[in-house]
Amino acid sequence: MHTPYLSRFVAWTARVFNIDTQYLLQGTFWSSLAQIVITLSALSLSIILSRHLPKEVYGQYKYVLSLISLLSMFSLSSVGTAVLQSTSRGYEGALQEGFRSNLRWSLPMVLGALGLGSYYLLQGNVALGVSVLIGGTFAPFISSASIASSFLIAKKDFEGLAFYGSILSTFIPASALMLTALLTKNFIILVAVYFFFTAGSYLFTYFYALKKHHPDPTNVDAGMMSYAKHLSVIGVLGGLAANIDQVLLYHFVGPIELALYNFAIGIPDQSKGPLKNIDSMLQARFANHLPANIRTNMRTKALLLLAFGAICASAYILCAPYIYLLLFPAYIEAVPYSQVYALTFLTFPFIPSLSYLSAKRLIKEQYINNFVSSTLRITFIAIGVIYAGLWGLVWAILAARLSNGIVGYILYRIASARESAGAIQ
Repeated sequence: MHTPYLSRFVAWTARVFNIDTQYLLQGTFWSSLAQIVITLSALSLSIILSRHLPKEVYGQYKYVLSLISLLSMFSLSSVGTAVLQSTSRGYEGALQEGFRSNLRWSLPMVLGALGLGSYYLLQGNVALGVSVLIGGTFAPFISSASIASSFLIAKKDFEGLAFYGSILSTFIPASALMLTALLTKNFIILVAVYFFFTAGSYLFTYFYALKKHHPDPTNVDAGMMSYAKHLSVIGVLGGLAANIDQVLLYHFVGPIELALYNFAIGIPDQSKGPLKNIDSMLQARFANHLPANIRTNMRTKALLLLAFGAICASAYILCAPYIYLLLFPAYIEAVPYSQVYALTFLTFPFIPSLSYLSAKRLIKEQYINNFVSSTLRITFIAIGVIYAGLWGLVWAILAARLSNGIVGYILYRIASARESAGAIQ
């Protein structure tokens, strides 16, 4: 319950900055709590893996996860966004419809995993072959059940999202992996443990959402699946761009450098966790507001995020050498790569404009944004890895993040100007 002073502060910030402070505080509190647990779990897991797994084994493990992520491009990979927006508009049956549809559309991913796994087996690489088959078996259930988090955001069930959708879904697989890493260095077992416990935790969250909110399965949005398919088609190139760094680095440089790269980006990426919830929260808010109202405080949001990003980047660059020396001494050479990678914090201001494109279902703009940004990312990464190895990859990622934000902002401004001219109702 708010104290009088806190209530006045909330009212003042809402009036001065023209933002829904109550909504932001409620969501941020639970997401921050979840992020603390997630960060501690991920940190503990990273420490165990860095000290008990050879770099080559860890690199192979991350390579398999990237392959499965690549194969997930051929499912309804963006159905969660569609579920979030449909639920925000009152269509609660989106949860069950999204789950069933995603399972059906996961067949191409399963067939892809079967083909790729069989290829590795025929080539005599039993470890990779078996691992890919395991991943392909569990991945459809993970991607289908994960939409429960989008549903919980739309229902403003931030407590349930934090505990079930974030804490349990991270803590349980991380704990299982830590125990496994202490007992064996076999990366097939590591892959199996990861996918089994991840699938179980996501399914648990899905059934929690059903039991807690009792969504009416007949209350569905007629346009949701069409929008989900559009987003998924858009996401094919984006999925390739998101995972091509791991695959190219593995093939052109090797598993040891892939392990080094993952430890270089691990802490910066993990610290961005709350921003994923901010993006989802912005989408849920934007979905029910007129573009003119959104536009009035877009600049304020961007400036606040820029200041936050600059503080985070500066603090991390200063602290990184000590963090790695204390926690990951086996990966101390990752420090300079990680410090440069931390400059991606400066792209935070572009989050609201990208959220706007999704919230308003601007399909054409999203096609353009995804195509241009993904093409640039793939090009930057390919050139960087082939000609400059790990350093080339880090600078390529930075350039790709910046270009993605700029393209998204330009498209937002174009859409906003079109609305001002009366084209957007």
